[in-house]
Amino acid sequence: MKKLWSFAFVCAAAIYAQTAPSAPQKQLDTNKPVCSPGAICFSGEVFAGNEFRKDLNDELVFDLQAEFNFLRKPNSRSHPAGEWTIAVTPRHPNDNCPEFASVATPFYHSHNDLMIDTSYGWTAEDEVSDSPREFDFVTNCKDYDRESRKIEIVHWPNGMTQQEQKKAFAKLGSSLVGTGHLWIIDSRISHANDTPDNKLGNIEWMRFTVEIRLPH
Repeated sequence: MKKLWSFAFVCAAAIYAQTAPSAPQKQLDTNKPVCSPGAICFSGEVFAGNEFRKDLNDELVFDLQAEFNFLRKPNSRSHPAGEWTIAVTPRHPNDNCPEFASVATPFYHSHNDLMIDTSYGWTAEDEVSDSPREFDFVTNCKDYDRESRKIEIVHWPNGMTQQEQKKAFAKLGSSLVGTGHLWIIDSRISHANDTPDNKLGNIEWMRFTVEIRLPH
């Protein structure tokens, strides 16, 4: 798992998330897809409104989940928005632990590498140029519950002391995790549904390559 920040930095990041400009610029990363020894590697493509799933083993699935929002243009058909969330999910659905990446991939309250969308003011061009996406994930419901509880204590203390918050923060990410990278290698963007107040664009299609390393 990526090295986590100091407790003070988390507080500063939370403040920054509330005051940051709405349309920051991302840096283009020119790294090319790789497949390191022992990794699970595959490629795929997805159109707006569609999802992509790939079994990783008997227990886990890589899931590029479509966000079912719709762009509406007067006097025309609705067009599905090109928005996705990177997830690793149980192969056998479980309402108590629906996915495993969100509890292991910071930041937890702002745009992070799991989100391929135009939230927080990112443009469609920004999103497809942000590669590789790096993410971590736990691999079972027990670790999901453990990490979820620590995140809850850190961000929603509800009567917890600062010492208890610091203790929970110190243990964030201590569960055994897998790691992943996703490279967006080709895409098609449209601005046909832009409005004067929203010119962020829409991802109509993208092709990607994924590398997954499971914990040992």
